Amino acid sequence: MRKAKPGDPNVVVAYVRVSTDEQKIGPEAQRAAIEAWAAREGARVVAWHEDLGVSGSSEIDERRGLIAAISSLRTQGAGTLIAAKRDRLARDVAVSVLIERAVRESG
Repeated sequence: MRKAKPGDPNVVVAYVRVSTDEQKIGPEAQRAAIEAWAAREGARVVAWHEDLGVSGSSEIDERRGLIAAISSLRTQGAGTLIAAKRDRLARDVAVSVLIERAVRESG
């Protein structure tokens, strides 16, 4: 298996996740936080993916937005997957490790 060529770390794929409508950091707040980070860091967000109404403890295969975001890393030549907070990716440490592995494998 050939190692994937890494993407540009300043080219970013953004991921937004909320489990309920009542969350304190809803999709709009997450987008604003990511856009502010990108502006500060000089990064360019090339794709946005969302999982709305999906728990952070859900298995990866139940999170279509996350799967699409990871896939976008390669197709967009991105070197960074960004979320407003780490717990937007996963609440479970084991799931978080699987996501990190999938991101690394995508370049």
